[in-house]
Amino acid sequence: MKSIFFKRPSIYLTLFLIVAIHVFILTKLIYFPYPELFIYPYLTNHGLAPYVQILDQHFPGLLFLPINLNNLGMNTPETARIWSIAVVILIQVILFFVSSEILKSKTKALLVNILYLIWQPFFEGWVLWIDSFLPLLLLPALYSLYRGKIFAAGILLGLAVMFKQTIIPLSVFVLIYIFWKTRSFKNSFRFLGGLLIPVVLMVVYLASIGVFSDFWYWTVTFNLTTFAQFGRGAVPTLAHFLRVLFVFGLPFLILKWIRLAEVQILLIFLIGALAGLSTRFDFVHFQPALPFALIAFVFVLGRLGKLGRLGIMSLYGLILVWWLIIFYKGHLGDQVISFGPNTRELAVKIKSSTSPGEKIFIYGVQQHLYQMSDTLPAGDIFVFQFPWFMQVAESRILEGIIKDKPRIVISDREVLIENRKITDFARDIDQYIQSNYQKIDSVGTAEILQRK
Repeated sequence: MKSIFFKRPSIYLTLFLIVAIHVFILTKLIYFPYPELFIYPYLTNHGLAPYVQILDQHFPGLLFLPINLNNLGMNTPETARIWSIAVVILIQVILFFVSSEILKSKTKALLVNILYLIWQPFFEGWVLWIDSFLPLLLLPALYSLYRGKIFAAGILLGLAVMFKQTIIPLSVFVLIYIFWKTRSFKNSFRFLGGLLIPVVLMVVYLASIGVFSDFWYWTVTFNLTTFAQFGRGAVPTLAHFLRVLFVFGLPFLILKWIRLAEVQILLIFLIGALAGLSTRFDFVHFQPALPFALIAFVFVLGRLGKLGRLGIMSLYGLILVWWLIIFYKGHLGDQVISFGPNTRELAVKIKSSTSPGEKIFIYGVQQHLYQMSDTLPAGDIFVFQFPWFMQVAESRILEGIIKDKPRIVISDREVLIENRKITDFARDIDQYIQSNYQKIDSVGTAEILQRK
């Protein structure tokens, strides 16, 4: 029997071309792999305990578990870009097959792929962050739920929760839907069983290394108190709202067909995936919800009459061209944010002045320089120096510096973090450095200091 491919080769050739164009575009854009993706796994693999010594508010995912991005080989911005491209290729392929099932048309599925090619870079697809990975789990989870594979859907959502706690609301929505749809405790427990397997294994691992109470503090207590008060970020502009409303608002026209099972499931995943915006409104946090918004939009188009479809597509096309011209004017280039020439030069100078594994302290400069220079933080305490973190952790960091008395300190007293000078919210550390260290070299505004 001939395979499906040979029956409709043009469909798969078109998919290949869409993916190839997407990859080409990503290679031409500026790039920003979050520094956390480098420094957290690096420190974990060098013996620092997550949440006790590496102070952070995220679930472990590929950052703090024994298998992480560092030992999987993502150690440079160049390898990170390969990861980004590989993730997008996989999402495009999965998106095609899931869309084909939901929309019952491979041609419509290709339209979803084209829209993903258009909007994925626009919504900070040039950024690599935890959210970038989530569609790899959420799309198969939706497919599993749609096909009645409740246990598999639970496992996939449980794995997604291990990456980011903002998937918990989506998991709750799915649980409610399963019970409402089937009126069966058995099915609900089957889903919960799948969901809890990865989560319980994560909890058991964290408890076994003695960090669960600290994990709870940073990922729950800290997030709901200090971070909720000080770390939410700037209020999004009207332009941001309009872009989001256009891409994520139009799909809600799907409500007209709410009685259909595929529509109900799509809405659950779309709304649930948008729960990540409860933290910050950065465009990258829309990446988990984007595939569902696009499937929903194409579903709506397929149900409209010819006149309605023509009207929406005409307006859509005009706005799309206008926004994309603006986007590509500002985002084409070879810049790698957080890995610029000064940062690379600093890494080389630090490495030439230290021994592998030597403890130093970095103040106000890119924190992933520890990983780039093969050094470790003084006091075995690490935290990104945001105001909300320093409010809680400055005294612990200072105690570690005083205890270890690092030979080398890298300092940039002019840096602004969240529009505040670091010397304003980490003053005690600054005063200690000023009293005990002297300048021996500099790169840009960053100074390399040696203990007096």
